[in-house]
Amino acid sequence: MKYNGIYLAGGEKDAGKTTLSLGLVAHLKRRLPGGAAFIKPLGQKTTLLDGTFVGQDSYLLNRALDLGLSLDHSAPFAASSGAAKNFITSGEPEDILKRVKKAYRKLASDYDVVVVEGTGHPGVGSVFNLSNGRVANQLGIPVILILDGGIGSTIDRFSLCASLFRQERVKIAGVVLNRLLPEKMDNVNKILTPWFDKQGIPILGSIPYHRPLMNPSLGVLQRDLNAEAVFVGDGGLNSLVSGYVSAFGSTDEVLQQLSDNPGSALVVSATRSDVIDAIIARQFSGEFTSAPKAVILCGKPAGNGGGIRYVADACRKMELPLFWTEKPACKTSSRLQSKIFKVEPEESVKIDEIVSLVERYVDTDRILEILNPISTARPVKKNERGLFHFLRGPGRILSRLLGRGKQN
Repeated sequence: MKYNGIYLAGGEKDAGKTTLSLGLVAHLKRRLPGGAAFIKPLGQKTTLLDGTFVGQDSYLLNRALDLGLSLDHSAPFAASSGAAKNFITSGEPEDILKRVKKAYRKLASDYDVVVVEGTGHPGVGSVFNLSNGRVANQLGIPVILILDGGIGSTIDRFSLCASLFRQERVKIAGVVLNRLLPEKMDNVNKILTPWFDKQGIPILGSIPYHRPLMNPSLGVLQRDLNAEAVFVGDGGLNSLVSGYVSAFGSTDEVLQQLSDNPGSALVVSATRSDVIDAIIARQFSGEFTSAPKAVILCGKPAGNGGGIRYVADACRKMELPLFWTEKPACKTSSRLQSKIFKVEPEESVKIDEIVSLVERYVDTDRILEILNPISTARPVKKNERGLFHFLRGPGRILSRLLGRGKQN
């Protein structure tokens, strides 16, 4: 069976689907003569673009990898707030599946491979009668399951998810294990590989846990907290922070936390002049070996705002990025604590790292073997591309007429 697409499904929410999509599309785009496209049929997370809500992940891949895809094709349905309620009560929009299939067919006719990213866990989308399993079934393409790496929990999660796809008669082409602890990777693979082999399911990749991918950039922090950039410095907004420290304890406790968590952003109330003065003094004295990566000043300082001005002057002298938000420190910390930061188009450093990780730890050759054999062809030069597409089109049509291109 030849396929023109592969469906990436997560064993749960935030399983790493977009990470794998980024790396896989980037690799296939460079390698295949006819290129690779991306589609997320049901986008739960949306972003406002030119007055219209579009799928966040489709927008990310389009921008990050310069795909040049129409969002009508790469994001056919964005489930903005209230969409589920509206569908249940009115049945509208009633053409979601039609949109998805039309968009996929368009991309499949223009590119060698289409990477389809699912939404949430396998059951997500059922409210629209379009669970991940049903979408994969309707597109007629196999699934790669992305699972958090472990042993018992991974097998349990696979068994649960696989049953939903098998119920829809969807082929499970393999699994990718994500976020494995580096020191346990060899042992986990040694145990899981024979287990999955017995199920007839290959492990197509094992990606180690890489902390920087979970860390936000200064720009993401600024936008998420709706903070004002008082001073950014030469590092720019693309610089990553390794976490955050909240200045809720004594001055000595806060300083110790900063030393224990190098590269963190400090969330501090504008009224905590004791903490701010201690950081400034230690930094200028040369005693502070682990200054924060940035300072997020929260709330209104006492007086007429002079507190912010003196902190801003000090941060400029220390080359320490400073942001200010009117929200109190407790609310700012609470938001950061519950936030999972996903990659954004402007985070070029993180995107390059993701592409490198996927290329290193995912067996793209084996994935290509699952797909149309044309995927294993050598890359063609630019001046060969027109002839290649001319020949490829009639070949596909003839194949379908002979019944070889039919997908189950």
